[in-house]
Amino acid sequence: LEVSTKRNALERCMLQFASWEKQTEYDEDNDCYLCKIFFDPQDETELLIRVLSFGPVVKVLGPDRFLSQVRERVYNQFELKKSCS
Repeated sequence: LEVSTKRNALERCMLQFASWEKQTEYDEDNDCYLCKIFFDPQDETELLIRVLSFGPVVKVLGPDRFLSQVRERVYNQFELKKSCS
């Protein structure tokens, strides 16, 4: 994940993902934090839901399978909202 420095995003991420092993470092060039979360595949859906709850203050960088699930869920929400308007 790329975690923004805005809205207490890092602190919220550390609390939200406390049950998983993580590696986090500050990226000075982009003024953000890079956070690797190590998870068991059976936890993937739970992690996906939690990541999506952060909205625009996090950006999923990988792995590809997880990233495609994020894209699919965001697209489905967009389509659902569009059809309700």
